[in-house]
Amino acid sequence: MIDQKFIEELKSRNEIVDVISAYCSLERRGGAYWARCPLPGHMEKTPSFCVNQAGQFYKCFGCQRGGDVVKFIMEVESLTYIEAIRFLCNRANMEMPGYDPEDELRIERNAQNKATRLAILKDAAKFYVNNLYSEAGAPYIDYVLNRGFTKETLRAFGIGCSLNYYDLPKFLAKKGYKYEDMLAAGVVSYNKDNDEYTDFEAKRLVTPIIDSFNNVLAFGGRVIEKTDFAKYKNTRETSVFVKNRTLFNINNIKKLKREKGTLSSIIMVEGYMDVIALHAQGIKNVVASMGTSLTVEQARLLLRYTDTVIVSYDGDAAGQKATFRGMQILKDAGLTVKVIALPDNLDPDEYVKKYGAESYLNLVDNALPLIDYKLHYLTQTFDIKDPTSRRKFLDNALRVVGESQREFEREELLRRLSQITNISYESLKRDLDKTNEKSVNKPIIAQISVEAEQDGEEFAALKQAERFVLSSILLNKEYAHVDDILGLDFVSNLRKDIAECLTKAKESGTIVGPSVLSQKLGEDYFDELNSVLSECDRIVCTNGYDRYYHDCLKQMEINQLSTEIGYLEEYCKTQEDIKEQLMTISKIQKKINRLHELKTEDKK
Repeated sequence: MIDQKFIEELKSRNEIVDVISAYCSLERRGGAYWARCPLPGHMEKTPSFCVNQAGQFYKCFGCQRGGDVVKFIMEVESLTYIEAIRFLCNRANMEMPGYDPEDELRIERNAQNKATRLAILKDAAKFYVNNLYSEAGAPYIDYVLNRGFTKETLRAFGIGCSLNYYDLPKFLAKKGYKYEDMLAAGVVSYNKDNDEYTDFEAKRLVTPIIDSFNNVLAFGGRVIEKTDFAKYKNTRETSVFVKNRTLFNINNIKKLKREKGTLSSIIMVEGYMDVIALHAQGIKNVVASMGTSLTVEQARLLLRYTDTVIVSYDGDAAGQKATFRGMQILKDAGLTVKVIALPDNLDPDEYVKKYGAESYLNLVDNALPLIDYKLHYLTQTFDIKDPTSRRKFLDNALRVVGESQREFEREELLRRLSQITNISYESLKRDLDKTNEKSVNKPIIAQISVEAEQDGEEFAALKQAERFVLSSILLNKEYAHVDDILGLDFVSNLRKDIAECLTKAKESGTIVGPSVLSQKLGEDYFDELNSVLSECDRIVCTNGYDRYYHDCLKQMEINQLSTEIGYLEEYCKTQEDIKEQLMTISKIQKKINRLHELKTEDKK
């Protein structure tokens, strides 16, 4: 491969703003440049394409593509990696370095294989659609219309059908595709005993699974009559279809966001038939997780389109457990999360058919936060009137309440339990304290990982302080040094990772600038890195940036020490010998008081 030092030199001589300005009109706003997206396949009226000069990266908040100058040239000129390097070398009058031709061949071969498989999938999708509207497809048309779907719904999702086992492989072979490529795309199966290739989704209603760039990645099949084999059958994972990185209907979500500008929320369901059923009722902001196991990659994909997800998994036990797991993953990704409690073990498809779209939207409006949903689930699981069942309910409910880190929330939940069970608040509070004593043998230091859970002016100021400190260090301000953040914690995992990269680089004797950092951390960090790098431009310091920088450091240290006091106080509640802990709290409080005094003196 090409030496990384050469790549860095190439990027420095192809400054990203200069390169991109040849393809669109850039307008400087704050610490970044903005334009209407110049990338292929994306047309927009409002500029959402951002170029960060300090970080030497771009990010389009419309089509969600981003990267460095090499990636931009690959995208805009439709070039391979090696071809983009050659393009930029010619632009900067640099000699193309020697490289192993095998690397270029491998890259081109992989790209060609991917293109071939995507082409097969696209042609297979068209084949299935033609089947549906043929005379033989009438039973499938009748089935979907009887389920309440419309022809507009069929078109919106590209639904088709497979009529038998052999027509698809023959059709694709006539178009010149090789059987090994069909297998690699996942559209056919191979029977060694009979030495024959058959349609993987044979005799099923077929729904394509499409990504945000309108590539068909796979198919989901459903039988329309009773059989001995599985009702649903999804294409196996392939090089282009990785299930845990895919969300069904994300292509239509992308279109919907373009039309509306913003999406206040997205509804998450389990299966693609639930998505189609809700869409048929006019509820279009819906995606499916392709099963019950939600992943971090899917959560990050959702974060590109909204900041609020409403989970609407099936009402059965499996769906409930999946909801609990998925909620935490979504929260950790930085999303605001609520849950719909579906009654009578119904799935969204069944519910909307039975009660209608208006009733379902009412459930959406009244979706519950996780901790409230857990209590609701317990009230549905246990019989409160039965003494034995009520005790089990209380044991579980108190554990749920104990999960809350907020005093006011615990008090509110305990009062709600008191109303449900007719047990006094004071009695429940004593039992909660005992439950905590049993479960806590040592202090639990909980990392704050989700900014969405925090609110108020104090947290907003802390976030601003952290960004200003990192911005000053990254932009090599004379008053800022990496050593200043050693030992300091950050409330956001994204900023924590940025700080860790800086401190590790200092320890190894290297320098990490914005450009290298953006490449090292990757696309998931572009939004936060853009905010960090823009902070110095955004802040106006009448008393000097140096003083403001050190005030920000003090604010971070005060928060860290205050958090430590909170942990120690919670720890003391569960310990008999608290003398040593109280002394520690006293020492920390003195440090906080001293920091406040220093900030006061600075302002005089």
